[in-house]
Amino acid sequence: MIRINLMPREERPRRRALPTIKLPALGAFVPALLGSAVVAGIAAVHTLQVRHVAQLESEISRLQEESESYKPQLARIHEITQKRQEVANRLDIIAKLDQERYYRVKLMDELSRSVPENMWLTKMDEQADHKFQIEGVTFSNMIVARFMNQVEQAPHWNNVELGVAQQGKIDKFDVVQFTLVSGSQP
Repeated sequence: MIRINLMPREERPRRRALPTIKLPALGAFVPALLGSAVVAGIAAVHTLQVRHVAQLESEISRLQEESESYKPQLARIHEITQKRQEVANRLDIIAKLDQERYYRVKLMDELSRSVPENMWLTKMDEQADHKFQIEGVTFSNMIVARFMNQVEQAPHWNNVELGVAQQGKIDKFDVVQFTLVSGSQP
């Protein structure tokens, strides 16, 4: 059953009015909500970054400890590498000496076979690697020229050049003092 009150409004019994709470408009809360969301986001990112930094620092300290544990082994490896290099250098020197063991003997043999009669060699210097200076004395420039041709034809000598040829005296004899520069090949 439905009850209908037909009394005019003014005469109707009044009910006690409950206090009403009015909420502010929703638009007033948006800036506050956005501000708190940004602050919460910043706090969350900060917290995550602090944790990440702490994790990285612990990883760094662990790796430094591990690195320290490898130092003796690295020092040993460095020492062995240095010794290996020293041995390799010594072996290279030995190989070079062995390769050229008879080289200078062959040069001197070829030079002595090339010396003509009435010529004397007084000095032979190695100026640079495979470059020699030969000094001597003879009676004429023709003998010096013959000697240069014979040395040039020897297998291990090349580029024979006359440095100096000058007149001199030994005792009472007129002589030609000469200097040759020549290259050689092993």
